Amino acid sequence: MRILQTATVLLWFPFGSTAGQNVITEPKIKLLPAGHGQKPFDVTRHTIPLKDIEGSGVARDEIAALVHPRFLGVGEVGQQLKDSDRVLGVVLNGEAKAYQVRVLNWHELVNDSIGGRPILVSW
Repeated sequence: MRILQTATVLLWFPFGSTAGQNVITEPKIKLLPAGHGQKPFDVTRHTIPLKDIEGSGVARDEIAALVHPRFLGVGEVGQQLKDSDRVLGVVLNGEAKAYQVRVLNWHELVNDSIGGRPILVSW
């Protein structure tokens, strides 16, 4: 099975010879099904081989984003985090927040605000 097929687009030159002109080649659109009633995924241009992409069994938009997450104070963090835990840190307009990767593995998205600006944390 070919992952990416190409089609040649022919150009029309009304003023004589096409010598020295380039013919443009564009990839054919490649779509993967996304499940019943869902728009397919456009994988025409991709960097990861399609055979290496596996579905999780979770439908698109089925994982709820975190909205208005609750944060712990400095004194409480030691009770919740281990030294080996990873976090994503964001600093904006002098305010800093950390998001546990362990939590992001389940929710993937966090809608929040930092330094008076709305942000989206994506994992």
